[in-house]
Amino acid sequence: MDFFDAVTQRTHIRRYEKTDVEDKLIGVMLYMANQTESAGDLQAWEFIVVRDNKVKEGLYNAALRLNIIREAPVCIVVCADLKKQSLKYHERGEYLYSIQDSASAITMMIVTAELLGLGTNWIRAFDESKVKEILSIPDNIRPVGIITVGYPLERSREPVRSPFEYLTWIDKYHKKSDISYLYQTGPKENVFKPIVNQILDKLKKKEQSSDKVNK
Repeated sequence: MDFFDAVTQRTHIRRYEKTDVEDKLIGVMLYMANQTESAGDLQAWEFIVVRDNKVKEGLYNAALRLNIIREAPVCIVVCADLKKQSLKYHERGEYLYSIQDSASAITMMIVTAELLGLGTNWIRAFDESKVKEILSIPDNIRPVGIITVGYPLERSREPVRSPFEYLTWIDKYHKKSDISYLYQTGPKENVFKPIVNQILDKLKKKEQSSDKVNK
């Protein structure tokens, strides 16, 4: 599996195998999350890795009692350091950049897990105050997401995506875009053509497979 496959084939996990996940794999996920871009290179994120069943039970109760939290071998709570953001970027850093940066780190973590043969589920709905209490999180740190991690036993069905052409505008909102994923000719064509052709082949196969399923 390559990066393209990890992004386009990934689905949420419904059930995990009862197999532990090695620390070194979690370490790779955290390392890659820590490499993602952040406002002012502040790296204003923190990660809490949860394996203890009692702690997971607390998270389960704080997150609408989603069984996937109980069943996952590992949960990673991704947090934003609001104080670090506000010191440099004031209110905008606290209320916007902190969420943007944390979400970027989470996305990188999820894709990395897929490349490692793991599955994830990004839990967004939870009682922040309860999570803070369970994990002894200080006031200036905000929990942004709970990521369940493990070896997939059952995946959800692949979602039907709206084409990006319907969601993209040029220069002004609602000015139709003619952007395509076909490569452009030019001096760098020989460099990019093989890479783009590989992606186009995968897109074509993916679309053909989706058409068969929909029929």
